[in-house]
Amino acid sequence: TSSIITINQKQELNLESKINGTTYHLYISLPQHYSSKDTTRYPVLYMLDGGWCFPIAHAARTAVDAIGGLENIIIVGIEYEWEQSLTPFFTGRWKDFTPSKDAKVDENPYFRESLGLPEGSLSSGGGPVFLNVIRKEIIPFIEKEYKTNSDRGISGHSFGGLFAGYCLLSAPDLFDRYGINSPSFWWNNEEMFNMEKTFSEHHQSLPVQIFMSCGSLEGKLMVPVMTAFSDSLRIRNYKGLNLTTHIFEDETHHSVIPAMISRTLTVLYSAKKE
Repeated sequence: TSSIITINQKQELNLESKINGTTYHLYISLPQHYSSKDTTRYPVLYMLDGGWCFPIAHAARTAVDAIGGLENIIIVGIEYEWEQSLTPFFTGRWKDFTPSKDAKVDENPYFRESLGLPEGSLSSGGGPVFLNVIRKEIIPFIEKEYKTNSDRGISGHSFGGLFAGYCLLSAPDLFDRYGINSPSFWWNNEEMFNMEKTFSEHHQSLPVQIFMSCGSLEGKLMVPVMTAFSDSLRIRNYKGLNLTTHIFEDETHHSVIPAMISRTLTVLYSAKKE
């Protein structure tokens, strides 16, 4: 390890998926002392909605790293290519983060109009394909280009939280740590609860670490559903499950984002005390 601390190391690059044809913008945050000249390898946290969440995560990790508060990790923000328009962000995450097709919600004018999108812009149900993109393209690319180990995490907010929960139940071998924040578990008649029930019928263990949260002002559509899902996980008494939940007082669905990112890092990646 170099005796000279190098902070604020970050990189950006594009990856064009051969699976779904989408170009993903990847933001990479590297820990202090990261160097290609040693043999140290690091856990990786994959963070959805990188355009919004990565700058916060990078700044938070840099600040907490200054006092040695976090494990040395690599953070990878995953985002769509957008600069002056949020349309690719809204339509991309609507497609990629939803585990099933719900045409009725796709066509609901409330969502389309609130996002400022033309009719027919929203098409859901690409979650299984996006999970394949992560498994077969994004993770292998990161593991080839950076010094990683087999410890992987994923974190998301809103639809990103929904997708992180979907990963937990459909690909529990892929990630070890989960940030499931303000999850849209109302999606498709709360199908995530049926998925969890089916999962519990075939699994007695779930050796992962989870941080699950929402803001207290997010309303009945979010807070009780998040709480009910976390209760379901606890009731199953899965062997090896480490579950932490938190409701952030006086935070809305969007104002909670900086708080949940900081807490996700400190809960899932707090430095080990010697």
